[in-house]
Amino acid sequence: MQIDAPRLPSALLALAALALSGCAAFERRAPNPQTSISQSERVVLGGWPQAIRIRGDDRERNPVLLFVHGGPGLPEMPVAHRNAELERVFTVVQWDQRGAGKSFRFGTPDIREERIVRDTIELSRELRRRFGGRKIYLAGYSWGSLVAARAAAREPGLFAAYIGISQLVNIPEAEATLYSGALAEARRRKLAATVRDLERAGPPPWEDPADKKRAKRGWKRIEPPLPDKMTTPRFAALAFTSPAYTPLDFLKVPFGAKTSYKKLEDEIHAADLFTQLPQINVPVYFLMGRHDTVVSDVVLARYFHALRAPRGKRLIWFERSDHAPHLEEPAKFREVMREVRAATFQNRTN
Repeated sequence: MQIDAPRLPSALLALAALALSGCAAFERRAPNPQTSISQSERVVLGGWPQAIRIRGDDRERNPVLLFVHGGPGLPEMPVAHRNAELERVFTVVQWDQRGAGKSFRFGTPDIREERIVRDTIELSRELRRRFGGRKIYLAGYSWGSLVAARAAAREPGLFAAYIGISQLVNIPEAEATLYSGALAEARRRKLAATVRDLERAGPPPWEDPADKKRAKRGWKRIEPPLPDKMTTPRFAALAFTSPAYTPLDFLKVPFGAKTSYKKLEDEIHAADLFTQLPQINVPVYFLMGRHDTVVSDVVLARYFHALRAPRGKRLIWFERSDHAPHLEEPAKFREVMREVRAATFQNRTN
């Protein structure tokens, strides 16, 4: 959910009884078993076995949508049923990255950005081979958007389109922008407690983790109330209705989130797509919550305008969302994804 020290372990463990009580959601049934696909398996990527789940109504004709999850280390698979209707128009592939969720094992090697980018490309090639040579729709969320954008830029011939959800661009710049905007707004509205928190924390970078928490608490206070904001408890409650995850799978999640964040934190904060990724040669779609308190709508908008995308680009705002627009406004997300398919899909291999 957040590019921050994971807070999930306590929430997940506190809600573990839900998983053990068998409250999983019913699986959406495809209308025609002869054309549909629903399978879970492990694939070896970069020499390491990793879990994927493939579901869709028409495996012969629908394009493949590969989802690269965020966190880092926080799988999307247990909340994918929130958008199960996408299976009508895509063959949807959920993937737990190395060291995350179902793919977590103690001692998982090579948890670093470059390796996960290569895993993404390797999995995309395998999916294209399996599903008739059709190009892959690649969606990346938060941390996963950093990985997926690099994969799309590196191997554009593999992909029909790139969809960046809450796209990471430059975290230090995002934090500085969020801080300065929040302080100005808090002063304008005469919110004394918020001003005090922000001034006490000071601008980033923060050496003291307490100052970082204080600053983030301050800028979140000025955001409007969002009725469907995907808070950690809501995310956990949704995850525990998953038909894809077992109680044992859930117990792996906090370990994977903690390990992945520790190994990837420095790389995430060093990323700067303005300089590192100035061009992407596939159709590009950015889906962004207007009130994102993690990656900054201002920074993403600047990157969108600077990005060279010869095959087209589009920025779609989710006006009632924070950092998880695909989960906070799922109906709009599905509508947008249908539009992406309609604009770009051709049932051919080249």
